[in-house]
Amino acid sequence: ENDKVEIISNEPGFSDAWATATVVSAGKDGCYVEYSKFVDGSGKQLREKVSHERMRHVPLFPASFNVSAGLRVEGYLNDCWWPGEVVE
Repeated sequence: ENDKVEIISNEPGFSDAWATATVVSAGKDGCYVEYSKFVDGSGKQLREKVSHERMRHVPLFPASFNVSAGLRVEGYLNDCWWPGEVVE
């Protein structure tokens, strides 16, 4: 509980995007999480039960790295991390 994680979306228009969340409770078949940036219709932090397969630990950011064409990266846009590739 209270672990910071990222959840991959299965919502249309957000597939392959990772959103940050905090584990509220954990079980054998998944976890209840509270999203950091998403709220419900009443303005409360959105909570959802997700399977373990849709979760990952928040990645560590390297102090520096070499960028070259073809490198697979993730970019932060609209409160989510999206996959991409360096093209030039």
